[in-house]
Amino acid sequence: MKNIYIIGDVHGCYNTLVSLVEKLPQNSKVCFVGDLVDRGSNSKDVIELVKTNNYDCVLGNHELFFIDNVPKILNDKIDDEAKEWLFKYGGKETLKSYLLENSELDKELLEEHLEYLKSLPNYIEYRDLKTKDNRYVVVSHSNVGNKWEYKDYPKDSFEYEQFLKTIHFGRFKNYDNKDIYNVFGHTPVEKVDIKNGYKINIDTGCVYDNGTNMKGYLTALVFPSLNIIKQENIEPC
Repeated sequence: MKNIYIIGDVHGCYNTLVSLVEKLPQNSKVCFVGDLVDRGSNSKDVIELVKTNNYDCVLGNHELFFIDNVPKILNDKIDDEAKEWLFKYGGKETLKSYLLENSELDKELLEEHLEYLKSLPNYIEYRDLKTKDNRYVVVSHSNVGNKWEYKDYPKDSFEYEQFLKTIHFGRFKNYDNKDIYNVFGHTPVEKVDIKNGYKINIDTGCVYDNGTNMKGYLTALVFPSLNIIKQENIEPC
């Protein structure tokens, strides 16, 4: 593998994602840091694009919200957790993208995408892609922090649970795992800092447009060159 293009949090911004992908070379190796869904208006087509093209993707916390709550929606058993996803974390916008012309949910596609998201890995190691100082690439949703050593612990151990919690929900961790170069998203930043030698956050707040202190755009990191390819949010108002 010569290059990989790692794309930050999309959050349902399908038009923006398509425009970014069009800037990449044909047949590129592509990986996503998770959070394909929620908040934006077209999570359905974002998932379908990633799935159909067999792009790599890791689980984000919003995929976990989807996995936990969609079965409740399908079975009309909406609890407080499901309501929180719907009205606080952007799940309502996700479900709207699955509405058919008769305003009914496309349950078949929703279930298909549910199974696809359940199949995604928690992280991906690209051991053949290395930095100049011989670190190999690890893609996770949030940064692995000081919990990377716990990845090989038993799945039912406290340590492994802490590892999963960190890579899905953790924020602002600074820890140098000597052998890896960690690419992640989860916490929006105004611009990508490529100067850090062991980790890089590529979530540039795509779903947040000029209503915040940042101008939302979607980022692709080219590795190993560390070049950045940008696409501003072009979603319809």
